Amino acid sequence: MSNASSWRVFRDTNLQSPAWLFKRVVRQEEYKQVLSGAAPRSRTADQILRRLLWFWPRIGAAGVWANAPLGGQLGPQNYLHYEPTRLVKKTLEVIPRNRSLLELGCNSGSDLDLLRRAGFYELEGMDAGRQALDLFQEEFPETFALVKPERDLFQQYLLGRPSKSVDYVYSNGATIELVHPSFPIVKQICRIARLGVLLDLSERVNGFPRDYLAQFRRFGFPLWYTDRETHPHPSSQIFIFLNKHLNSPQ
Repeated sequence: MSNASSWRVFRDTNLQSPAWLFKRVVRQEEYKQVLSGAAPRSRTADQILRRLLWFWPRIGAAGVWANAPLGGQLGPQNYLHYEPTRLVKKTLEVIPRNRSLLELGCNSGSDLDLLRRAGFYELEGMDAGRQALDLFQEEFPETFALVKPERDLFQQYLLGRPSKSVDYVYSNGATIELVHPSFPIVKQICRIARLGVLLDLSERVNGFPRDYLAQFRRFGFPLWYTDRETHPHPSSQIFIFLNKHLNSPQ
C-alpha cells in the first residue's frame, strides 16, 4: 500500500458532490462529447469552479478510456484473458449462480464470459470503451449476446439506474478508483445493489485514494471478506461487501 497522505484520503473520501449537483452541472452534451472523443466543452463558470473547488463535478478524464485504441497502452487487448482471475474464483466460490450480477467496467468481457461458462445467467455489463466492447463482441459473441453491454460513463449509467435493481455489483481491475471523487460512486453503487458488492480494489495505489471500507459501511454494506492480509498483492486486493442485513452471501 502506498503512502497516500491522510489529507488526500480524507479529501477523496469526503469532498464529493451530491447526486443532484452532479446531474445539474454535467450536461447530457458533455457526456456525448467525452464518449465521442471530443474535448468536453463546459460552461465558463463550471471551468472556473473546477479549478477552485475539488468537489465540483467533472468527467473529462474518462475520455482516455472511452476512446482507448486497440493496440494502445490502455487498449482492451491488455485486459483480455481466458483464465479465472482472483475475483472470478472467489465469486464462483461464494455467490449462488441464480443471482443477478452487473459488472462495472467490463472492458473486453473476459470475466463475464468466465462467469457465464460457470453457470451465471443473469449478467449485465457496461463500459465506456468503444473498442473494448467491439473486442468483447468479437471474442465472446455468446456472452455478448446474453449481456448486451451498454456503452456509457459510470456517472451517467449509475445515476440513470433504478435503486436495488441488481443483486450484486462487480468490478475487477482498478476501475472505480479512477473515477474522480467529485462523483459519489460508492454511494451510487450501494444504491443500486440489493445484496452485495464484489471488487478487486486498489485502495491507495491506483487512482484516487479513499477510505472505501468506511464508505461502504456508511451506505449499508460493511466488509464481509478481503484477502488483504492472507494474499497480499502489490496493487490490489479482493473485497466483498454485503448488505448489512446479511450474515453471508445469498
